[in-house]
Amino acid sequence: MMKKIVITFMLSLLCYVVSAQSLYVYSIIGKAEVLKGNDWVKLVKRARLSSKDNIRVGENSALSLLDRDAEKIYSIPETTGDVSKIIESLKDKQQNVSSQFFQHAMRSMFNGGSDKISHSAAGCTYRGDEVEFDISRSIQQKLNGAKMDEISNEKTDYSISFEVIKRNTKEKVEGNANIGEQSFFRIKNNSNKPMYVNILDIDAQGKRVVCLPMDDAQTMAHLLIPANCTIDLTDYSTEFTESKGTDCMILVAAENPFDLRMVSNKIDESDNKNATKHFPVGIYKKKTTVE
Repeated sequence: MMKKIVITFMLSLLCYVVSAQSLYVYSIIGKAEVLKGNDWVKLVKRARLSSKDNIRVGENSALSLLDRDAEKIYSIPETTGDVSKIIESLKDKQQNVSSQFFQHAMRSMFNGGSDKISHSAAGCTYRGDEVEFDISRSIQQKLNGAKMDEISNEKTDYSISFEVIKRNTKEKVEGNANIGEQSFFRIKNNSNKPMYVNILDIDAQGKRVVCLPMDDAQTMAHLLIPANCTIDLTDYSTEFTESKGTDCMILVAAENPFDLRMVSNKIDESDNKNATKHFPVGIYKKKTTVE
């Protein structure tokens, strides 16, 4: 009898832990909803979910959740189902982050952005090692003395790519782009890891511009792409501008959040060229003629 009581108690405790899980919406790319009664309701950042909630993530969309108890980030591609089953299906595909970064991410969501930090301090305050230096050093190794726009897609450490999509017609921009035409990026993460991404544009004069914005708290939550997933970044329009010529766009992807502006600046530092440490970085280059 005592054994049965103990087992019943343990099962009850397990159910309590699961139901008490503190899950919060971290970011939404595209469309994500939760079932309330008979209606699907649009999810918003900071919304709290239980493990029993039924959610659906739309086509070419993504949803990221913060698990406050486990200090994990779950990056969810297109799907429909109970939160607990979806999280279980991710298994090793959840985002593993340091406790420092997780606490920073929580504060950035609930403190109204009051904990903004400087760009120069970003690497050491909540991410540990300075990720931007590691990424720039890895890119420098891949270049092996060549110019940035000469980098080879074969040098990538992750299977990742992108397309430029015309906003009005949803057609792919193939080879040529018209000045002033609005478009967005479709990013394909074919790797088994969630990736933080950004795109560097190098124009015909060699000027570098980062295409996708950083958030104030520098968590890159809005640019976290689930594993084995295609997403449309329709919230971030891009436009080709003067001058005419060939633009080289380079997608950079890493398992850790990073500031591509800092990476771009550090690539030119001479002490990168003799570095030996390898840091995995996804690279994909696409050239477009602007006319």
